[in-house]
Amino acid sequence: MAGKAMKKASAMLEARPIIVTGASRGVGLELTRQLIASRQSVIGVARQRPEIHASDRFQFTPCDLADREAVMRLIHDLIELRPRGLINNAAIQTEKDWGSLSLEEIAAGFAAEIQVDLLAPMHLSYGLLNVIKHAEDGFICNINSALALAPKVSAPAYCAAKAALRNATVSLRGSTRGLPNLLVNETYLPLVDTDMTKGRGRGKISAEAAASAILNGLRRRQTETWVGQTRLLRLLWRLAPSRTSRLLLGA
Repeated sequence: MAGKAMKKASAMLEARPIIVTGASRGVGLELTRQLIASRQSVIGVARQRPEIHASDRFQFTPCDLADREAVMRLIHDLIELRPRGLINNAAIQTEKDWGSLSLEEIAAGFAAEIQVDLLAPMHLSYGLLNVIKHAEDGFICNINSALALAPKVSAPAYCAAKAALRNATVSLRGSTRGLPNLLVNETYLPLVDTDMTKGRGRGKISAEAAASAILNGLRRRQTETWVGQTRLLRLLWRLAPSRTSRLLLGA
């Protein structure tokens, strides 16, 4: 009887959903598809509904993560669904000549990027922590960028938010180190071929490959996952941080 009860409890834990933000396109859409294909239940969060067939393994929850009050309401709704995992994937990056804009344009643009790229992931992580930490193999995953280490001049708010997210993730991991079932993961992606990166750079990886790398890192219970060319950047940054930063700023 005890064995049957344990198996039943395990099945119930596996049925607890995984939250994916930015689920309507790009890496978030591929994460959602791959999780569903592996028989996981997913709650997709985005402004627009993704093109995913209706399924008992998928639930869509609309939210504009740039709206702080909407994020607070979202957290209250998600707590009721008892998720076992959170992937903070959603992000926005605006490349402009920021010095040529008006003060109002600068303030609005910076505020939106900091809210989506930093504050929303932090609010979701800490707001859902008390639910996720009780799940078997629970996890919080923050998707980051190599620009957290070496910024570029055309996207200061995005780069600043990603650098801050790196520190926020380390802080969260330290504060939860006494919770053996909880993984706090950070995944660093290279340039990915998505709508956000159209017309930028070369040597991009596909959204499918990026999603697969993220999920592989979570399955292996890695605290950090470095994907593709970010492994080389990590090495260069350790050996010569100032020179690496100058090279990327010049690029």
